[in-house]
Amino acid sequence: VAASNERAIRNNQVKPVGNTVDGAQASYRNSIGAPNLSTVWEDPDFDPAIKSFYYVRVLEIPTPTWPVIDAAHFGDQLPDNVPPHQQERAYTSPIWYSP
Repeated sequence: VAASNERAIRNNQVKPVGNTVDGAQASYRNSIGAPNLSTVWEDPDFDPAIKSFYYVRVLEIPTPTWPVIDAAHFGDQLPDNVPPHQQERAYTSPIWYSP
């Protein structure tokens, strides 16, 4: 696990980076997180005799949802059940290891 802003990693988890979304303006500030993040990781259970694969998951900082953007643009009210923000996720292509 790697985390921006020097957030502590406990039990392979990290607290959320924060949220700068302004739902009324359908905007956000890109002032949290990190533009680049890198780390080195080694599999403590790696066995060269066993096939394995690895991948990376990435979370983007929170951004306004499209319904929020549309409502701000058109001056509409949103129902209470519409989430004001989202966090996009990405997964890398897997790295496969075969003995």
